[in-house]
Amino acid sequence: MISLGLIILSALISAAAVALAGRVARWHVSRVALAATATFVAVVVWRLVANAASLNEDFMPAISVGDAGCLLAGGIPPGLVAASDRTLPRKALPVIAGALAAFLANVIVL
Repeated sequence: MISLGLIILSALISAAAVALAGRVARWHVSRVALAATATFVAVVVWRLVANAASLNEDFMPAISVGDAGCLLAGGIPPGLVAASDRTLPRKALPVIAGALAAFLANVIVL
């Protein structure tokens, strides 16, 4: 079982990566805030589900199903924001940053 404090820490790291990538990509502040907030929520919810379903056992060295699911939890929210606004530049940057940061933060922190 992973503690709530560590889950929140990994979600904050993921959201910060999305926010930074969104600003680098020159997204409007409201879109950056939406993508980062949604990423934070998605990572927290996913990790709580992974805790409840006991998906934290490693199937590879240092990688669990819970960690792997964070790729989606970190990438889908900025992807949905990018898909909803045709005017956003460099749509892939926040998506890739969110997915990788969420995965790596969960492998390293948790």
